[in-house]
Order: sequence, then C-alpha cells, then structure tokens
Amino acid sequence: MPLPRFLLRLPLTRDWRDLAATALATLLLALFWWQAVSASFEKSHTSDELPHITAGYAYDRFQDFRIQPENGVLPQRLFGIPALIEGVHFPMTDLDWRRSLYWGTAWDYFYASGNPTEWLVLTARALNALFGVALGVFIYLVARRWAGRGSGLLALAYFAFCPNFLAHAALATSDLAIALFLVLAPWFFWRHLDRRTVMSGLLAGLVSGLALTAKHSGILLAPMYLLLAAAEAWTALGWSARLRRFAANLGLAVVQAVAATAVIWAFFCFRYDPRGPGTPPFEAYAWTWSEMYALLGIKANLIQWARAVHLLPEAYLYGLTNTLAGATSRPAFLAGEYSEQGWWQFFPTVFLAKTTLGLLAASLLAVVSGTIGLQRLSTPEPRVWWHRLAPLVVSAGVVWIVALSSKLNIGHRHILAVYPVLFVATGLLAAPGSPWPRATALAGVLFLGMEAAESFSVRPHYLAFFNRAVGGPEHGYRLVVDSSLDWGQDLPALHRWIESNRRPGEPLYLSFFGSAWPHDYGVHAVELPSINVSHEPPQWHTYEPGLYCISATMLWEVYQREKGPWTAEREQRYRALLAASPQLALTVGSPAGAALPAVERRQQEQDYGEFDRLRFSRLCRYLRGREPDASAGYSILIYRLSAAELRAALAPR
Repeated sequence: MPLPRFLLRLPLTRDWRDLAATALATLLLALFWWQAVSASFEKSHTSDELPHITAGYAYDRFQDFRIQPENGVLPQRLFGIPALIEGVHFPMTDLDWRRSLYWGTAWDYFYASGNPTEWLVLTARALNALFGVALGVFIYLVARRWAGRGSGLLALAYFAFCPNFLAHAALATSDLAIALFLVLAPWFFWRHLDRRTVMSGLLAGLVSGLALTAKHSGILLAPMYLLLAAAEAWTALGWSARLRRFAANLGLAVVQAVAATAVIWAFFCFRYDPRGPGTPPFEAYAWTWSEMYALLGIKANLIQWARAVHLLPEAYLYGLTNTLAGATSRPAFLAGEYSEQGWWQFFPTVFLAKTTLGLLAASLLAVVSGTIGLQRLSTPEPRVWWHRLAPLVVSAGVVWIVALSSKLNIGHRHILAVYPVLFVATGLLAAPGSPWPRATALAGVLFLGMEAAESFSVRPHYLAFFNRAVGGPEHGYRLVVDSSLDWGQDLPALHRWIESNRRPGEPLYLSFFGSAWPHDYGVHAVELPSINVSHEPPQWHTYEPGLYCISATMLWEVYQREKGPWTAEREQRYRALLAASPQLALTVGSPAGAALPAVERRQQEQDYGEFDRLRFSRLCRYLRGREPDASAGYSILIYRLSAAELRAALAPR
C-alpha cells in the first residue's frame, strides 16, 4: 500500500539541508525514546501496568478477552508480545481468572508464577514508547510541510523534551496510544473529506479503528468528525450547497464507522464471545452488566441493543460500558478539596501546573504572532491556515470540552491529546512568514532551552513534574495526587534513600499507593494502611519513633473512608477502639487469636482494621500540617517522627 505523499514524504534528495534536517529529526526522536525508556529503568511498575500487561498476554496467547477490556485492546496486545517470545506461565486455573478479577490474576501472573517480572515490564514500556515516536514523526512532518525545516525541528524538539510525554511514554498503559490516535484519526478524516478517494477513505477508516481500539475514549471521534464535516461543508457557497455537502460528509463519516467496526472485530478475532478457544469456563465479569446499567440511564438501552444484535464483540461492549459507568463518579482530590463528581477547573489547573513554563510562554507567543501575522495577510491566506489547522484545533477543542465536564478527575494524562497542536504552533515561531521571523525564532529557541532545563531538572521523575509557578515537584503533592504524581512508581528511589539515610535499628513504616510489591525492591517495612493488590494477614503493630514513608495519595486519604472532616462520631469510635487496643494486641495475628472461634476472630480483625485506619487518619492529618523531611521521587513523602510528634498526632482530643 503506498504511503500518503503529503504526510510521509521525506525530501532526502533535494540538498544537504534536507538531509541534515532529517538526520537531526531522527536524532531527536531517538533521544525522546532513550530519555523515556532509560528513566523507566529506575521506576517500579505503576498501579495500572500489571493488568495491562497481563491482559495483553491473555489476548495474544489465548485469544481470551475476559479481563481488562476497558483499557484498550491495541496497546495491551502490543504489551503481550514480549511474553509470547519469552514463553511464560499463565495462571489459567486461577479462580480470579474464571471470574475476570484482573487484579488477582495479574498478581498471580507476576508474583506467583515464576515469570520474569522486571523484563516483562521494561519491554512493554519500550514498546509503548514507540507510540510517542510515532506522534513525534507526525508533529515534525506537519510543521515542516507547513512552514519549513526549522519549524518542523522546533516543534519536534518541544515534544521531545516535554516531561509529560516522557513520563507516559515510559509506562505500559494506553494513555499515549489514545493521545496519538485522537490526533491522527481526525487528521486522516479531514484529508479524506478533501480528497474523497478510495485510498484516503481506507486509510482514514483504518486509523479510526485503531483509535477506537487504543482506548474507549476513542468514541470522542464522533463529535470530532461531526464538527469537521460541518467545517468542510461551510466552504461551499450558499446554504443549499452547504447542506448537501454536509449530508455527503456525514455519509463519509458513516462509511468510516463501518470500516472502524471491521478493525475492532479483527482485534477481537472476529468473535463475539470473550472466552478464548479451549480456555476454562467464564463465570461472570467482575462488574456485572446490571450494576453498570443502573448508572447509565438511556445509554444502557443503547448498549443492551448493541449486545442483542452483536453489533460489536461482547468484550468491547463490556469495556465501553465499564468506562462509561466508571466515569459517572470517582473520588478526586484538588488542592486540599475532595469530590466524587470532580470540578470543571481540575484539568485547567493541572494543565497550567504540569506544563513547562517554556512551552506555555512559546505557545502564548505563537498565538499572538500568528494572530498578528494573519491580520497582515491577504484574505485567502487565513482560510488556508484554517484549513490546515482544523483537525488539530477540533481534536484539542473536543478533548477540552469533555475534560471540563468530566467527573473523572484522576490524572493529567487524560488531556495529553491537547498538546500536539501546541507543539505545532510553537514550531511556527520559526516560520519565514512570521511577522518578526528572527525575533520569534530566537524566542522559540530560548523558550525551548527553558523547557529542556525544566525537563532535565526533574529527570528521571517525569511523572512528578510541576513547574516553578506552583512551587515545582517538591510541592506538587499539595495540588494533585494519583496518576498526576503518585502512581506507585518510586519504590526504587525509596530503597536508595533508606539505604543512605536510615539510622541503625530505626523503625520503618510504609503506606504505599500502588500495585508493586515493596519487598521486591528491598523495602521491608511495617505496613500501614495501603492500597495494594495483595495484603499481608493483619498483624498488630504500634507506632514508634522512626521513619514514616507515605505515598502522597495515601497522605491525603483520597480513597480512604476516613477522608473529610474528623467528626465527633469518629473521635468517639477512635477512643473506644484505643481503649480496646490492649486486647486487640493480644489476639490479632497471634496464636491466641488463631485459637478463638471463627466469628470472634473475624470481629477482632475487623475492629483492629477500623482502629488501624482511624489511627492512620489521625497521623495523616498531623503530617499534612508539616513539611516532609525528604521524599522519594517526589511521590513518597518521608517523615522522621519523634515520640512527642506521635503523641501530638495520636492522642485523643
């Protein structure tokens, strides 16, 4: 199949400057890949990576789609390839596997099956970084075609040093893949509206299908295509012609939907049933259809109809339903506030906080320069630029509109697709047609240097990047947590800090947010309340003076029952359990407790669990009022607490 000339044509034969530009672009792309992958060597796997990689192997090896279909079959199938090559063991007889409980299945796959855990994670991350390379190629070629070699290189350089893309390129998740295809798919559809050839239609349909399999937020293509169809029709003369053109464009969009549907079926082996051939029986999805339907209103009727007629594979429909239901409500944190429904200002805030000051300044200059430049040009020229920018602007605009209304406020990663238009715009600072070509080009290079310095200053902790306007990465934990900062990635950094700074015999406590196993990274600590896929049996412990290492998400208790105001009822319950703690200490996790009747033993364990959470909540409330003594990768906060501080934190009021 011939490559699209206007997008992938590399002018290697014109003169030495073309060859040099291509070589420099290749170097920048290689540098981006190396920065991302080499940084990942120093990170533990994040919360979401285990099920992504596990599901990918199940998809590839057994053509079985019962687990994790809500996070994009395309990237997950890519992540499963290294395991196919290695030949690993899969816990197919596990009860969690039969019930699609992917956390338990992933834990067994990584930690109970003798598989090479680190190799599986690092190779999947290296493959994911290729999505970033592809996005960099697109940004370079678009900016170069529009405004020349210098613009292409400048745009690519802003991308290559962006800490947010370096962070997510180095993680085996689906966020970078969907960011790529939410830009590529509208671009190819816009091109198809212009050319209206069979080849352009096939390419657009293929890319649309890849977007829909990259992640379920690919459904944002529907409003994007509608807006692009209307924008293209507006170029016709007269309302009658515009309406006819719009109707024709909608017909092309429907054809794209049919082609994309074929791509989806191909990824699911053209089979409706999620169970793979010869695999064990499939009991039920972890989150039942009825539970999800109850959250979706009229959308549930559409999904039920799609299931009844087998419009799409069941696993795809389940993943889409899971995504929609999960987005109806989710605990979120922003600058000391909590919400189950999110805030409209969440994504604007994290965008301004987590974008480099260099890129923000360059983007603002590009907007001002571009506006003045177009005002000085003849009338037809602004129309040309609108035609060029339409797919990028529409893509970013739809993502922003959805983000502002989203109730899922857990990560800056959900707006990565708004950045490519900024990278291309900053590249245009080097365009010969700029109002002040030398001044804007020089400013673009200076702002690029600022971005590179910001990026290198935080390496390898790219996920924890916050610009200096909000206090830098040291204070990011006071603004947002979860996947914007703390995704369980910093156990190696914590291990190094402990080795260098722990005093002989000093007690060590850990409250960890993530799915990695601390013992695998040499972190052997008393386990405080944590969010982890595997828990040790409850063991009584006291709080002694020593080191307290607490993930930022746990410090703010985002997913804990005890977050929010400390009520009189909580205080009363805490006092009662504190008074009962001597008895709990004798029974919980001890031979004496094991000898108790089962009902009494479970009650003791429940009481201790509640006491442990309330005690931890009291500690976190105290620690939030004081600066940490150190941090590991900016996401795990480290406190060296004295006996007096512990009394101040834990004593009844």
